[in-house]
Amino acid sequence: MNKIQTLIHRRADERRRAAQACVSRILQSAKSRGIDISVVGSLAKGRFRVHSDIDLLVHGRTDPARRAMVEHLVADHLRGMDIPYDLIFASDISPERVQELLNDCV
Repeated sequence: MNKIQTLIHRRADERRRAAQACVSRILQSAKSRGIDISVVGSLAKGRFRVHSDIDLLVHGRTDPARRAMVEHLVADHLRGMDIPYDLIFASDISPERVQELLNDCV
């Protein structure tokens, strides 16, 4: 492995650890508010890289107030992290797509 590859690998590892720690706090905070969130995508699959984002699947009802609460909760935890994220609300997609996202992470 050359120096550039080593640097990229180190940065990816640091970024992955930071993302995992932040997501852990998000999941705890969400759970304490009765919100069920699953981590999907590259972080859940163990393929989180330097330019990856965090993908979160929000289960359950999503009336405007609850949606806003989830959006603020996640944004507050990720503020200053310089890691993009996607919030996917299960109520916005088909049950089949929800299952695909969940199955893909196993």
